[in-house]
Amino acid sequence: MMHWLRTHLTLNRLLLVLLGAAIVLGAIAYIVVFNTGGTYVVSSPLPTGTVAYNLTDTASSTASSTASSSVTGIGGNGSTTASSTASSTLLASYSATYATPPVSWTEGYDTLSITGATLSGSQLTLNVNIQMGSVAECVPLNLMLVANEMGDLQPPLTSAFTFGENGTCIGAPGSSYPNQQVIFNVDPSAMPLSFTTGGSSNTYFELSTTASGGIMISLPPTQG
Repeated sequence: MMHWLRTHLTLNRLLLVLLGAAIVLGAIAYIVVFNTGGTYVVSSPLPTGTVAYNLTDTASSTASSTASSSVTGIGGNGSTTASSTASSTLLASYSATYATPPVSWTEGYDTLSITGATLSGSQLTLNVNIQMGSVAECVPLNLMLVANEMGDLQPPLTSAFTFGENGTCIGAPGSSYPNQQVIFNVDPSAMPLSFTTGGSSNTYFELSTTASGGIMISLPPTQG
């Protein structure tokens, strides 16, 4: 009887020890699995080239990348829109026609007058009416843009007047040649622009745009 009691007590103690060990191992396993930031932990070394991914870090990285991309995209679009709007405003088209020419001058026997102007982007077009005198002659194109404060002159892109009869600058006596176009490359932000008719007349005039989309041409105050 005593032998059986001793054996029973020994087995109980062994069961308690094993139960305690199981509780400790379970606690350790819980800590390892749930308190490692989502990292997969293995008891044996990882094979060469294997990467242990941290789920928390990966999710954070993905979210940050997406947010950054979205913010950059919005900012980029905003900047693009603002730049496009500003450029569109600066390079808008302006135009005007003049019933009474603001500037007229003579070349030889002929009278030239500016009857209209158009500014589209950086291209300025002046419409010139030419009234020939009593002599058939070549009408020179002496219009120049005053490029800077030093007085440097810039010629137009148009190289010469051309008339329909012969495709040259020689006009027929008494003939009128309206809408002869003289084209310049200009800086539309540098208003007012200054020009000279050149030649013997050498008349200076200024050109500027208006808020309503028109173009004003006038003689400078010193010549008024």
